[in-house]
Amino acid sequence: MKRDGREKIIFFSTTLAYFLVALEVLFMITPFALYFYGVYGPILEFLSSYRLTAWTAEFFLPHMVFVADPLLIGISYLQALFVIGMALFFVAAIPLYIGRLTGRGVVAFGPYARIRHPQYLSLALSGLGLLIYWPRFIVLLFYLFMLFAYFFLARNEESRMKREQPGEYQQYMARTWMFLPGEPGGRIFRAVFGRLPSRGLGLFLLVVLVFVSAVGGAFLLRGYTLDRLPQVQVGDLELVSVYPRPMEEVSALFALADGEEAVRAAVSEKQMHLAYSMPGDFFLTGLILREGPRYSEAKLKRYPYLRDPESQRHSGGVVKFFRLGYKYFQTIGSTRRVYDYERLVFVETLGLDGQPVAPDQVLAPGVRRYPALVVDIDAETHEVLAVTAVSGSNAWGRLPMPNF
Repeated sequence: MKRDGREKIIFFSTTLAYFLVALEVLFMITPFALYFYGVYGPILEFLSSYRLTAWTAEFFLPHMVFVADPLLIGISYLQALFVIGMALFFVAAIPLYIGRLTGRGVVAFGPYARIRHPQYLSLALSGLGLLIYWPRFIVLLFYLFMLFAYFFLARNEESRMKREQPGEYQQYMARTWMFLPGEPGGRIFRAVFGRLPSRGLGLFLLVVLVFVSAVGGAFLLRGYTLDRLPQVQVGDLELVSVYPRPMEEVSALFALADGEEAVRAAVSEKQMHLAYSMPGDFFLTGLILREGPRYSEAKLKRYPYLRDPESQRHSGGVVKFFRLGYKYFQTIGSTRRVYDYERLVFVETLGLDGQPVAPDQVLAPGVRRYPALVVDIDAETHEVLAVTAVSGSNAWGRLPMPNF
């Protein structure tokens, strides 16, 4: 199916806008992070600074914390749609370009024999996989905008094709689904909005309904996730483990840290109500902490470059992205139990007014979370090895990053 110049511009700009925002997770580990966050960073900071918009910079599914819940694990597998959708997109391009080269009017073979817009559908699937991998609310909003842009572009293309190929294209439309088998979207639209006097009004109400329902559903998923995090409250402190493990172990770690006068003083002075428990070499440490992970001597001997993590921050680019993704997929549905070092990261949690928030609000939207103290504990001897005050930022400054 042909696209005119204006439609191409809208198609590519809409797709590019979504994937630039959603691929934040890729840009953040490349040398382009400085340039990307030079534009996108101020937007995130602006959104997170106001009560009405702070939620848009938050996450609605777990990314940093691994939750042993069947529903959340099942949703996490949908990340594979990112790769599947991109592969289907290029497969769908083959008959389209064969049709152009051979001068066929209506391309109606290959995937086009069943679906009128397989490339739009493929990008929608790929975008959904990316949304599940990096589930910021703002990415969800961009994704919905992209879906409606694709729908209106597809309708515009079909109007033009009916003018250019009268009769033939109407017959093609009659026997071929637009996006999904049975066209459930069209049926729902006719059932809910079919009696309205204006189709335009119906489409407007549909857009509003979809955005409200999707954002509301994402908030429900966020609440569901928070209820199932591996966490325990000890006094006024919320302890979150990045891997599922018995909460008695996490409480025992805190008791060891709390035995240090420096820890008690810092927690009391800054009124800290949140701490994360993690392996010392946790591969997503940078999402919380600029100072990076702690490695055992055995691992440092095997990988000597890890002694200078600062020089490695932007090395690897796309390779590093896929390596991190591979590590992430390895952990899905599993529980890590081998630790060289235990690490507790105590986090200062401040509201938009700059004041400490209550313990039950430390993971609420709009709360600023700044790492303040790291306690490293030998996993075997349970000896407190170090109590370290840290910079108060993650690997990308103070930009909002996943907190669960």
